[in-house]
Amino acid sequence: MADHLSEEEQIEALKRWWAANGIPTIAAVVLVIGGYFGWQYWEQQQEIQTNQASEVYLDMIEIVSATEAGEQLDSTQQAQINLSADQLKDNHSDSAYAQFAAMLKAKLAVDNGDLDGAVNELNWALNNDPAPPTERLVRLRLARVEAARGNVDVALQMVQGIDTAEMKSSYEEAKGDFYLLQGNSAAAFTAYESALASNESRDQMVANILQLKISQVRPAETAPVENSEQTRGAVK
Repeated sequence: MADHLSEEEQIEALKRWWAANGIPTIAAVVLVIGGYFGWQYWEQQQEIQTNQASEVYLDMIEIVSATEAGEQLDSTQQAQINLSADQLKDNHSDSAYAQFAAMLKAKLAVDNGDLDGAVNELNWALNNDPAPPTERLVRLRLARVEAARGNVDVALQMVQGIDTAEMKSSYEEAKGDFYLLQGNSAAAFTAYESALASNESRDQMVANILQLKISQVRPAETAPVENSEQTRGAVK
């Protein structure tokens, strides 16, 4: 009898525990399991979205790659790229592919003389949380387009006081170009010198271009020593 009563007591205790804790326990289990599978589903959807965006962007690159160097895209190709870029911006706005697509669309706009359209695309990319390297590239391109629109002061402000990291040389060169547009040759010279000193591309063409720009704005008192020696030799 004692054993029987003990079982009944255990059953009653279980009933009381279930009445107090059963539903919360089930809810907790459901949340844990649901959270796990929900996270898996979210990750799968993210992967699907990324793959879709990648395919659209690769199609855009294939169109560009199919043209010869220096050759302009025809109207049909440009329309396809613009359509794909808008598709990425609408459906995958938080992806890097959408930002790259906006930059490509901006380039086509510049090629067609549509500087306002280029600014709109680059501003979109800049305002959609790009990664730091992408942000630096977009900012530099936007600054150059603003300078081309005649907004040199705006362009200069955009390239000042930021962490340029691996793009320091490109930013300094842009500063030199903007200062030159303002007629400030001394500031342009300093910026070009800084660009040359920080050039890490090891591209001789880049170095030659910077040397040419420096020679065009070099103050008379900083003329190269070898040139001065040649001049003295000619006088003798």
